[in-house]
Amino acid sequence: MLTIHLENEGRSARVGLSAPSAEKALAPLEQVTSAGKIKRVQVLNGQNAMPSASSSQLIDGDPELDFLAAGRLMRDATAVYLDPTAARPVIATDFKEVEVVYTPEGQEKERRPRVFRVANVDTTAPLKIVRRMPTKDALTRFVFRGIQQLVHTDGLTFDFLHGLAKALQDSQSMALIGAGPKGAGPLVLRDGGSPFRGFLYGEAEGSGENAHYRLLLLLSDQELKQPAAPMPTPATSTPAAPKP
Repeated sequence: MLTIHLENEGRSARVGLSAPSAEKALAPLEQVTSAGKIKRVQVLNGQNAMPSASSSQLIDGDPELDFLAAGRLMRDATAVYLDPTAARPVIATDFKEVEVVYTPEGQEKERRPRVFRVANVDTTAPLKIVRRMPTKDALTRFVFRGIQQLVHTDGLTFDFLHGLAKALQDSQSMALIGAGPKGAGPLVLRDGGSPFRGFLYGEAEGSGENAHYRLLLLLSDQELKQPAAPMPTPATSTPAAPKP
């Protein structure tokens, strides 16, 4: 479980962050044969020269197969990039990761080197609430890529999160939170991860032992903006008729 350091109204606490629980539990699906349960595993096929060969290619090309490796389970596998221009599969080692920025019209605006970012949600400087906006405005202005749920770890953090969730529910608003000393930076949940804007959405009910709350962290990396209106075409003037 991830941990974030959050501040609200002069108080700060470290709370847990996990995937939200489903509203309705789904029944597990299992595939069973007479030999037992079916389990998906990754194994080597022994095709060194033709990793994606079909049966006809195997018959016509007669490639050399590695029978010692065929059938071995794949463990500790990592992703690699292949050179699409090579005749045979070759691992590409000379490449650069870039970030592509688009305009509201969908046109490419900028290409820049991808920056390796360090997680910043659980540092000595807590995440700060920058401002609050009506829930309707936030849900219609931003595209949300993921949802995480804030969970308490003890009685003090329960009161902290319950109070924040109730305040958001009573005001019908969502809180924009940011990282850094002034809360102006984006959120990076994991080392090497993407930057996101973070919005808190809260619900609360009951009091005392019957108190319940739900506090969600919605992550966005895109704001919906209306494209600029096209410039009006200048009207062509009609020449005046000559005098008789």
